[in-house]
Amino acid sequence: MGITNAVNMLDNMDGLASGVVILCGTTVVVLALGVNGFAWDGELAVPLGLCFVAAVLGFWFYNRPPASIFMGDSGSLSIGYVLAALAVPSPLNDSLGLSMEAGTLAPILALVIPATVLAIPIFDTTLVTLTRTWRAQPASQGGRDHSSHRLVGLGLSESTAVWTLYTLSAMGGVLAILMQQFPHQAIPLLGVFLVVLVMSGVYLGRVKVQVADPAQAPPAWTPLVTHFLYKRRAAEVLLDTIFITLCYYSAYLLRFDGQLSEDTARSVLHALPLVVASSLVAIFMAGLYRRQWRLITVADLPRHLFGVVGGTVLSLAVVTLVTRFEAGQSRSAYIIFGLLLFLTMVGARLSFRLLDGLVYRQGVDFENGARTPVLIYGAGKGGKLAYEEIMSQPDLRQYMVAGFVDDDPYLDGQSLCGVRVLAPSRWSDESISTPLEIWVSSRAISDARAQMLAHQWNGQARVRRVRVLVDPLPDEADALAPSPLTKTRAEREVRGAREAQEF
Repeated sequence: MGITNAVNMLDNMDGLASGVVILCGTTVVVLALGVNGFAWDGELAVPLGLCFVAAVLGFWFYNRPPASIFMGDSGSLSIGYVLAALAVPSPLNDSLGLSMEAGTLAPILALVIPATVLAIPIFDTTLVTLTRTWRAQPASQGGRDHSSHRLVGLGLSESTAVWTLYTLSAMGGVLAILMQQFPHQAIPLLGVFLVVLVMSGVYLGRVKVQVADPAQAPPAWTPLVTHFLYKRRAAEVLLDTIFITLCYYSAYLLRFDGQLSEDTARSVLHALPLVVASSLVAIFMAGLYRRQWRLITVADLPRHLFGVVGGTVLSLAVVTLVTRFEAGQSRSAYIIFGLLLFLTMVGARLSFRLLDGLVYRQGVDFENGARTPVLIYGAGKGGKLAYEEIMSQPDLRQYMVAGFVDDDPYLDGQSLCGVRVLAPSRWSDESISTPLEIWVSSRAISDARAQMLAHQWNGQARVRRVRVLVDPLPDEADALAPSPLTKTRAEREVRGAREAQEF
């Protein structure tokens, strides 16, 4: 019932639901074949799944963007039901081979493998349900707040948004196959994919695509949940708990070549609560929960290192004290655990900035005239600041950084913020559409030097100088009368206009 309705809700953009169903159906067929070493042994899910995928594929060719036919409720509910029935472990697909291969993990994998195959319909439905509930809006009510709409709200085209969800669905399919073939490594694999989906959901949940009705008051519990999740940082603690658990289990898998003996598995289970508690205490003492995830900088890395190293040492000490370092424990596994945890925590906190950069580069192409290309003159701190402002400020959405210019020959051919840096003479050989703008980010670059660069495009390049303007607010008593501050600002504006004319 859930998947049937999830596919119906996913049918909100041309080719999205049909493409995801094709990927999920293909995964189900591969899972059925994987029961007997990828050889068909009479599983009925194989021919049924192939016929199902072929039928939906024929429909997809006319449903892909721009669509000429649509499936509607009858089509989406039908294919959702068939897909869910094929994915459930049953005699139809020989229970996906879990009872024979997975052993004691079979009951867990019987739930998580189908859920991983159908991750995108579940992800989209969960995101819509949670966000609408927080807005005091019925989940059954229609709206343009699905994951695909939020990707478009970030600046992606509809086609790019659809293919992004295709990619996530394909990742879920590959992961489900790996979990079937390597059941003992299924928990870390599933944990990594869950973290990707959770971080994606949090990132997309920040996109404002729909405004709540002000006449409709939120439920009484909404302020409490908002206060608990955002001010008390409970969500960060919960996510770090997942990271610690995954890294600790993965460290032992790496230490013992992917196979844990009964003694080792039992000792890991006994020590896990102690490791989680000790690591969280050290992370809290390092002050990581008093910093913003999205604005992590290099200056924050020593605190992350201190928190992870302190958590690893404290975990080892507490486990040794409480369990007497019972049989199956490994000191070298704690070293691996510390390395994995540091990389995971830093990577997760950098993920929002990485996603910002990916979304920015995948946005509307400036070559089509939708954005004005900008060359930032000066590949230093000022240039990086200008790039970050263009990338993050909605008021500067009409601009797109085409590259950096710098007179330093050692920087020629390198990159900054993922964008190439070239010498001024080399940019004349590049084909960049006009109108073009050149933003000077350093005071060391003279106006004459910037004009010489602009002449390479026959005067069709507009030159601007980037400045950080700090203006104090006038006192209330002086707000109606001219003041020295007002005069100073007026003079500055006149000087700025004169400079623009000279450029």
